[in-house]
Amino acid sequence: MQKLTLLISFLLVTIPSLVRSQEAATKLDDLTPAEYKALEKVTENSVTGTISFLASDEMAGRGTPSKEFIIATAYVASRLRAAGAKGLGKDGSYYLESSVDTVRTPESGSVFQIASATAPAFNLFNAAAKPFQFEGKIPFIEKDGSLPEGKAGPAAIVWNDSAEGGPSAVSLLRRRAITFSGKNVTALLVVTSPQGELWKAASQSQIEPRPDVARGRVDIPILLVAEKPWTEDSVCKLQLRALLKEKATVRNVAAVIEGSDPVLSKEAVFYSAHLDHLGGNGTGEDKIFNGADDDASGVTAVLTLADAFGALEPRSRRSVVFITFWGEERGMLGSKELVEASPWPLDKLVAGINIEMVGRPEEGARNKVWMTGWTESNLGLLVASGARRVGVENFEHPRLSQQLYGASDNISFVNKGVIAHSFSAGSLHSDYHQPSDEWQRLDLPHMTQVIRGLYAGTLPIAQGKLTPVKKQK
Repeated sequence: MQKLTLLISFLLVTIPSLVRSQEAATKLDDLTPAEYKALEKVTENSVTGTISFLASDEMAGRGTPSKEFIIATAYVASRLRAAGAKGLGKDGSYYLESSVDTVRTPESGSVFQIASATAPAFNLFNAAAKPFQFEGKIPFIEKDGSLPEGKAGPAAIVWNDSAEGGPSAVSLLRRRAITFSGKNVTALLVVTSPQGELWKAASQSQIEPRPDVARGRVDIPILLVAEKPWTEDSVCKLQLRALLKEKATVRNVAAVIEGSDPVLSKEAVFYSAHLDHLGGNGTGEDKIFNGADDDASGVTAVLTLADAFGALEPRSRRSVVFITFWGEERGMLGSKELVEASPWPLDKLVAGINIEMVGRPEEGARNKVWMTGWTESNLGLLVASGARRVGVENFEHPRLSQQLYGASDNISFVNKGVIAHSFSAGSLHSDYHQPSDEWQRLDLPHMTQVIRGLYAGTLPIAQGKLTPVKKQK
């Protein structure tokens, strides 16, 4: 989920204890004995076993693309198969597979010389789409990125690692480089410590490929230099290699438990979560971004719900679809791809339940879950009515419900006219997008109860008793 800029808002929010407009919620009968029996599949032991695997170090942060991500998709497919769900891919496959273009920074072959001598240690942090060559003077510039007399060419800056290091160093440099490139800087040399965060990130970018997308792209080469051995009058020579372009396989996983009603089974409720996280590209002692809460917790919820619906006899009247996405952390690439060739007709998807970060409650919000885009449809009230039958409260978050409506994979479906929302049972804790997002830090009893609430809350829709509608603007 792309939520980092909202961290301050989260810290200022106090969770309300009651659902807004509860008086408008639908009165529902209790779960039937068969529905309760299926609910018994949602256990803390099952939840723990699932998430401890998905968020283990062996999964290396499930970056896309990566071999560990492919292994994770195989695990998801095996669990859906065991639950009795049928694959929605070609010839019954559980995989909706495609190939993406990736880029990687070359680790060797670049040249930096001062006069005729090779410069001290340097490292290529970012390469451009084409090889870069230059011979001449390289001026040092200030943070505003203005070259002398507005001429185009390479420029250099001094990076104070103690002041500008730390976890934000990489994103800060990228933002600064984008600004510089808009002011005629054609290459950027950064004088910085080889022991700093930037040097570590440069080495990592030469190992892990990343999808070649325009979002956040820096189009000029960035060379890290250990020392400042040249002056404004020195003649420097640069020969920098271009980005290495490769192909990689990525997969969404999709499966269905078909409904029991001959008419309503043509419609479906879908449950989804993104399987990817940030991979193993950390720069500290712990390099793996395990992504336990974001979003192994959501995938665990999807798989556990599949177990419950698979155990339901008779099956729900509407069909139930289960999906995990690749590339959410890269700009929701997997869900955007899926809706362009949906394995289930989009006009027959009556509700989308996208699950994000349900493992760690905010203070005072145990056994509670909130929905994004509360004012966009009545789905929140319907889920609230069903969830309270098992002691779980679904509510509108006073700030984040609307702000995060477009920040996860549900929005790809919304843009196609589908009623789809994300459900969260926590928010932007201090371990968000950090290697410290480990499964041992989760509140597993809370998470288990939230999954039970999502089952009970959405079951009336799967049974065809309720159908969400969009709210009139």
